[in-house]
Amino acid sequence: MELPQGVVLLDSLGDLKPENTSPILVCGSHCGGNQALAATVRNCRVKAVFLNNAGIGKNDAGIRGLAHYEAEGVLACAVDRNSAEIGISQDTWESGIISHFNSHAQEAGIKIGDSVKAAVAKLSNFTNQTDIDQIIKKVESTVHNDEKQSTSKVDLKKQIQTQIDGVSVTVTDSITFLNETNVGDIVVCGSHGGMSAGYYAQKKQVKAVFFNDAGIGKNKAGIKSLVSLSEAGIFACTVDCMSAEIFNGQDVLENGIISVCNQQAKNKGVKESMTVKEAIKFI
Repeated sequence: MELPQGVVLLDSLGDLKPENTSPILVCGSHCGGNQALAATVRNCRVKAVFLNNAGIGKNDAGIRGLAHYEAEGVLACAVDRNSAEIGISQDTWESGIISHFNSHAQEAGIKIGDSVKAAVAKLSNFTNQTDIDQIIKKVESTVHNDEKQSTSKVDLKKQIQTQIDGVSVTVTDSITFLNETNVGDIVVCGSHGGMSAGYYAQKKQVKAVFFNDAGIGKNKAGIKSLVSLSEAGIFACTVDCMSAEIFNGQDVLENGIISVCNQQAKNKGVKESMTVKEAIKFI
């Protein structure tokens, strides 16, 4: 598959590197997030990003990132979860249909219902970052340097260790924020339950993990990792995207309602409609 010059596909924002030079990012991740995440993406020289709306979900968390990207001078669009599989960038590129966008995208002429390919084509002559800068120059000029610096200093990859009825739990907003110290942890995170998130859970060798189902979406992509995690011996569940905000691990812990559980979780007695806190007692 040959991509237009300047476009890069990544299944997860966790795979974005500081040395990135491609100004247009088509990504399988959700379009949630906060100012620190948006600043991180901007600092990786991304000028336009296409993400999944993750079912929109509680408090519109699945598209919350649009405003944060706008504040960082990044053109951002979300694709309908039923048009492209979350966690799969190639499907986002091939099949994604725009459902939401920020004002930078509107200025570029992007509309709801455009395909990702059509939207990228509207960024004509985008062979380098300067070309895209011309599209968003007006709005980006309103972002003050001191604001950019302050958001970039936020601890994006923070983790909280807590106890639920004597059980130690690691809470974080994204599965990609785990590190080598998390082997064997019970993790409650704000990530979707797609294949790319499952890859990170297996890589970090967690004992159990709770994800957001991201509205489940096309080909049940939002819960697709549960089977492979079960095969790897990892207890895994997703919570309904309307019960807890995506990219908000604390909300998943406090308010998440189980929507799907894998065989490892079922074997322990976990059932759908349990709260996360109730399910943790079975691990």
